[in-house]
Amino acid sequence: MITKEKEENLATLSFLEDNLKRINLAILDALPPKNLSKISEAIHYSVLNGGKRIRPQLVLLMAESLDLGVKQKTIDLMAAAGELIHSYSLIHDDLPSMDNDDYRRGQLSCHKRFDEATAILAGDAIQPLALEVLTTIEDDKLRPESKLKIINLFAKACGPKGMVEGQSRDLEAEGKIISLEELDEIHYLKTGKLIEACVESICILKEDLPHQHLKGFLNFAKKFGLAFQIKDDILDVIGDEKVMGKPKHSDLGLKKASYPAIIGLETSQKRAESLCSEALEILAKLPYKTERLIKLSKFIILRDK
Repeated sequence: MITKEKEENLATLSFLEDNLKRINLAILDALPPKNLSKISEAIHYSVLNGGKRIRPQLVLLMAESLDLGVKQKTIDLMAAAGELIHSYSLIHDDLPSMDNDDYRRGQLSCHKRFDEATAILAGDAIQPLALEVLTTIEDDKLRPESKLKIINLFAKACGPKGMVEGQSRDLEAEGKIISLEELDEIHYLKTGKLIEACVESICILKEDLPHQHLKGFLNFAKKFGLAFQIKDDILDVIGDEKVMGKPKHSDLGLKKASYPAIIGLETSQKRAESLCSEALEILAKLPYKTERLIKLSKFIILRDK
């Protein structure tokens, strides 16, 4: 994609900054007091250290797209839950027994700032906290069975049918030659399932959503998640370490299965752009206010961190 297109797209993303303030307030409200314990301090350190907040952004933009009648607080709690699950996974990803990363978003990883045991426990605490946050939703427009569906959706996304299985397969694939299909499945489980849950959870709130439209949004989420992951793999090779806040070539150092390693850098870029284009086509055909979802989708390909 050309530089002019990148500049034009980034210039129209001010709404993401507005959303970010709302998201961060919702997350902060969900956390235990910072001075409660060492674990609480580690939780604040890890969760409130910046980041793109792509998952909660999806929650907010999906809600805007479908024009729901639920409380803003309901959407904010769902957005916070999605980001908390992501945060727990990052803490555990960085551990010496996993990806062994010393830095995250320009600062020391949780296990480096505190210690390994504290990092494990902080991650362990954040995962159920995310589900606890969802149980606190009180909204007359949300039926109890729909609330249970949403909790179940996020629980599956972060458990043995989602992120945990994806991380396990990712570790098993280190130093091995695997197929593109196997790599796609790893990242669908590790990254895509939570992204899909953020999208589908909002669809649950719109009870009259036609099945074909639900399928469309889920297909969008799958392509969005895969494009996002491929871009991450590309940045690990060519990204600016100062911008990313972490060293590059970490995948190479661990002999991880990555898209550039399997299909090459140029083909990886083309595939990410193709997936993004397919995601945009899906959104364009849906009869909802998807303009900002489209802009976010373009951003995940144009980003530099």
